[in-house]
Amino acid sequence: MPVRGHVGSDYERLRPEFRVIPNPWSPSERIMLVPPIAPDVALIHAIAATADGMLLLDHMEDDALLAQASRAVVASTERIVAPEELRRGDGVILQGIHVTALVEAPGGARPTFVRGVSPVDADAIHEYVAAAVDDATFKRYLDRYVYG
Repeated sequence: MPVRGHVGSDYERLRPEFRVIPNPWSPSERIMLVPPIAPDVALIHAIAATADGMLLLDHMEDDALLAQASRAVVASTERIVAPEELRRGDGVILQGIHVTALVEAPGGARPTFVRGVSPVDADAIHEYVAAAVDDATFKRYLDRYVYG
């Protein structure tokens, strides 16, 4: 799949299977070619969902593509709504046929943001990054926020 956003990033150095080529439709622009993925399970968080698993996803994310490539999809959502309300939302609709399991979990994307629902919690992200420097600090982080 061609992607623009990672050209010039460490992906070029760290992922030899990613290739950068001139864009065939705009040769002065470079694009990255990324090989297909086939995850066993995708975990995604939706803006809203219907009870039968249809999801409203952020149009700026690749969650629908990830779901379609995965063998199973476990989705959390801010709220369960009627199909008419879901279709009025701003985003990408993923049909329920792609969703294996769904749980209503308001705030389930925290500390990241959910477009139109909640902002990113930058302090929490910084705390996570600081905790991830070694096993001992990360264990304390998990004990506090996951297991505690």
